Amino acid sequence: MGAPAVLAEDVYREELARIGAEDGRVVCVEALPGGARHPFETAHPDRFFQLGSVESAMVAMVQGLVTAGFRVFVCGLGTGVGAARLPRLALAYLRSGASVVVPDSQTTERELLRTERVQFAAPSGVREIRAVVRAAARSGRPYHIRIGRGVPADVVADWSGGGEGETETRPVVWDVSPGAGAHLDEGTCLVSVGEHGTRLALAARERGAGLAHAHLVYVDDSHLVAAAGELARRYGRFVVLGGYRGPEGEGQRLSRLMPGCRVLAAELCGDVAADTERVLALVKEARR
Repeated sequence: MGAPAVLAEDVYREELARIGAEDGRVVCVEALPGGARHPFETAHPDRFFQLGSVESAMVAMVQGLVTAGFRVFVCGLGTGVGAARLPRLALAYLRSGASVVVPDSQTTERELLRTERVQFAAPSGVREIRAVVRAAARSGRPYHIRIGRGVPADVVADWSGGGEGETETRPVVWDVSPGAGAHLDEGTCLVSVGEHGTRLALAARERGAGLAHAHLVYVDDSHLVAAAGELARRYGRFVVLGGYRGPEGEGQRLSRLMPGCRVLAAELCGDVAADTERVLALVKEARR
């Protein structure tokens, strides 16, 4: 039997523990008890706090840590938390100045997106996850980081011309994996957000020769405005994969930012095979 696959969640947990060894200001707060032992707890037990589900006490403690100058990451948020409570809890921590790590779920609220100073990121792949977590620790700004499930999906991108920590903040990361080549459809582009969306884009490109693929790492309003400008200069039809659903999802927000383009957002079920078929069907629809 081979070694178990490294999951996206494992990557950020291990990277946070590694950053904690370099920066004594980094603190990890585990939102809920139970589960596997966090590597940050093993490496830095004096800066790891597992507070259970007493929300008011957790928020007050996080506020105190931030005020004292610590770079606080609230991890495990979303495990066992109802969909209605998750945005409210995340909002409380972000307003306190902490970064939160949440699952790549399918709903959001405008109030959350409007929180001042917050960077919203949905990294995909090992490099991006590590870079986003490091950027959050380095900046001191609150980050809302959405981590997908399963094995990380890495985008093959041209990172030349940018240093570590700079390349991943580009509004758009263009996939240059084999197959992009000279036969690109000049009008249609896949836009992926998060692990599942990226995994689907890679699968669809294997099935649908010539599909361009633009990948978004940061999805706050300022980054989306810049991304929309870059996307609309190159293509006129888009199929958005992954991200949040509904009026505040990335698909709907990009559609509003690119009124002259056709933007379709895929309704996904979470199964790669079934979702890939849906994506290819949407590509055909976009081309009509």
